[in-house]
Amino acid sequence: MPVSAPVSAAVRVLLGVFCLCFFNAAGAQYENQAVILQYHHVSTSTPPVTSLSPAAFETHMRYLADNGFTVLPLEQVVSALMEGSPLPDRSAVITFDDGYTSVFEVALPVLRQYGWPFTVFVTAGLVGSNDRLYSTWDQIRAMGEAGGTIANHTVSHPYLLERTLGTSESEWLDGVRREILDAERMIAEETGQNHRLLAYPYGEYNPQIQALVRELGFTGIAQHSGPVNGSSDFTALPRFPFSGIYASMNTYPTKVQSLAFSLDAIQPDSPVTNSSMPGATLDFSNSQEGIDQLACFNNNEPISVVTENRPEKVFRISTHVDNRSRRFRYNCTAPGQNGRYYWYSIPWVNPAIAE
Repeated sequence: MPVSAPVSAAVRVLLGVFCLCFFNAAGAQYENQAVILQYHHVSTSTPPVTSLSPAAFETHMRYLADNGFTVLPLEQVVSALMEGSPLPDRSAVITFDDGYTSVFEVALPVLRQYGWPFTVFVTAGLVGSNDRLYSTWDQIRAMGEAGGTIANHTVSHPYLLERTLGTSESEWLDGVRREILDAERMIAEETGQNHRLLAYPYGEYNPQIQALVRELGFTGIAQHSGPVNGSSDFTALPRFPFSGIYASMNTYPTKVQSLAFSLDAIQPDSPVTNSSMPGATLDFSNSQEGIDQLACFNNNEPISVVTENRPEKVFRISTHVDNRSRRFRYNCTAPGQNGRYYWYSIPWVNPAIAE
């Protein structure tokens, strides 16, 4: 259920999500932001870490319908944010990664019931490769005809950061380029759709890939939690993943009602690290008051937030947690108005750690 009062640090930890937020004491304007929801499998027979049950998915959709959310196509939200056009408060986008059969068989009937648009990020080279796992092109086309945006998730779903020994940077980037452009061509040929929306496999990217995405005229979609607004990075837009333990209705309302903020700068500017405890500097120079309530977490543990320059609202984030996974995040939060929370996450990836 929605949070209706400031929560303690312990409760914030239990949110189980990674966020970075600030409080707008003057009263937030919510008309130029949205939340993007990310799903994979809608099934009880697929890996739990990337799945939620059909019943849970239907509960999620019913919550949106019962609580005044406006569900919009991803391309419409991206255009509005880029142009500074207003969006309704509680705007939401529904996305699915990989194009699994359960999206066609289970999720699509629910979405049709509500008449909602949605986006399927298709791993183009795997479409139809396993009829028990991946949708066919006929099914993908049917989803497009039912209001689905068919978008790019590369050809083969590779780890884009991986570079074969002896491969130059230009050769590596050429391979990334082919993954993106070949997938876009296949999608256009099979469905007639061409939106230049790219979801990074595993949510992994670096500044070189972001520059390539920008050069190619794509919008990049990542996998770290948080709402989006006009100041978001359009080469790495955040989404809220809803699968496994993160699909719980204990936290779902707080996530989908979260509020975006404008962060002026973050250092380092790359999520790639070889450290298990990297530091980050956050600059809120042009943001509203209330940053003093900032609280940050790493792996559900409170971590250090040190004010480096109070007049300029610059903060140094550091952790005592030894992160041993390939991907991890730092999360900070502060209360907004009306029981809602401003929200963001800082993603990290260590490519030296295999999965």
